[in-house]
Amino acid sequence: MSPIPVLCYHSVSDERIHGTSRWSVSPGDFDEQMALLAQQGRTSMTVSRYAELLRRAAPMPPRPVLVTFDDGLADLATTALGVLRRYGLAGTAYVITGRLGARQPPGAGRPLDWDQLTELSAAGVEIGSHSHTHAPLDCVGPARLAFETTASKLVLEDRLQQSVASFAYPFGYHSVRVRQAVHDAGYTSACAVKNALSHPGDDIFALARVLIERDTGVGGVESLLAGRGWPLAWRGERVRTRCWRAYRRTRHSLARR
Repeated sequence: MSPIPVLCYHSVSDERIHGTSRWSVSPGDFDEQMALLAQQGRTSMTVSRYAELLRRAAPMPPRPVLVTFDDGLADLATTALGVLRRYGLAGTAYVITGRLGARQPPGAGRPLDWDQLTELSAAGVEIGSHSHTHAPLDCVGPARLAFETTASKLVLEDRLQQSVASFAYPFGYHSVRVRQAVHDAGYTSACAVKNALSHPGDDIFALARVLIERDTGVGGVESLLAGRGWPLAWRGERVRTRCWRAYRRTRHSLARR
């Protein structure tokens, strides 16, 4: 199966963001990485377009690539958008609706406001949901799970006046129950992380992505595009994933007592 790289960014900034500096790519590095996609003649797609082709088992465009952004930070509009436009690249932004336009503690990273989100959408960036509060969905109860998946979709669709079809799991955490809730909420695709390469046989409700970190650099992205150093995505869950979830659920339960 031909590998299809799905890049996952968070912040494109030199600002130090508490707890996530590792995933804050410098503007200069981001520009170099997007220039590389253009130089290689990559065909960029939104996640929904990619999922549609997978669902139909349709041929992929030449040299496909996906560029995604999690958390909905303001630098996506102020910095990343201009770079995407310069190189004619598509993107998909997954936003946390409960944080849009909200004040955050110093060093937490400024979120997009509604005007910026509208600008992104008007520029052709697909807007998807990253839940309402960024809770670990595989650890919450049924009512909270339904709220996190459904409320975020309804809020985005009401404000943007367009369909919101794709979801990204907070922290990449998902399970059979979580994937079913996302499907039931009306989404047609969802992104996980996996740090693996997607492919035509990938799970449409757990699409594999690779986290792009601050020290990845253009060389790391070049290796990723060439399919070097990353496995092809697997279906289902690995044993270590189930063990990690059991541990987190126990901690989550104890913390609520």
